[in-house]
Amino acid sequence: MRSLSFAKLTGLSKRGDGRNAVVDEMQVSTRIAEQGTFVRRKLATMADPKKSKFEAGPKARARAEASELAVGSRLKAVREAAGLSQRELAKRAGVTNATVSMIEQETHAPSLASLHRLLISIPISLADFFALPVSQKNALFYNAEDLAVVSRGVADLRVLGSERRDKKLQLFLERYKPGAGTGEDPIIFDGETAVIVVEGTIEVEADGEIRRLSKGGGYQLFGRVPYRLRNVGKTVAVVACACTPPII
Repeated sequence: MRSLSFAKLTGLSKRGDGRNAVVDEMQVSTRIAEQGTFVRRKLATMADPKKSKFEAGPKARARAEASELAVGSRLKAVREAAGLSQRELAKRAGVTNATVSMIEQETHAPSLASLHRLLISIPISLADFFALPVSQKNALFYNAEDLAVVSRGVADLRVLGSERRDKKLQLFLERYKPGAGTGEDPIIFDGETAVIVVEGTIEVEADGEIRRLSKGGGYQLFGRVPYRLRNVGKTVAVVACACTPPII
């Protein structure tokens, strides 16, 4: 079998920058384990003060990490580019058709070993697989139900543009139940953040100031300014948060 090339899949070429131009597969394996750590730490603080900080089990965390990495969307893209059906790929890799289907729907997080078996059956390397943008469209449109889910519960976070790993800007739609927020520990983001309050009232602590902001108000942070926010109203607070560079 001929290997599916990065250039064929993306129309791009990998170029060296004076360092190693090709990502070592061991580094990619490490990346799978580490990707999303910032997000999980942030979400761990976005909980009801009366509940434990992070209640998701190992399987739920694994599914969340697979979703963050867009494993399902990437697998579907490379499978279709290779002209393979789900059934044919499953047969080559020695897994069930249902397994491939669930991975592509991101309802099942494959182990690294299982993912490797699938990829060598296409074939494509782990490094090239994770270098792919899930989508190359320059205009993406979403209905409310189409936004990618980052978290649910007292802090409900949805995000646009999850298909494009090469984006420079990220927009979150965040809903906080009364009393919920980003937690006791301030968030420090190495970039810029801009927030508009869509509904409700929030209290923001940043750069030594504490401000209450209601619908139509907002704030913008430049550089590594520690901040935290909390819903101080009696209804769900909704904020739109843009950040650059992207968090996920």
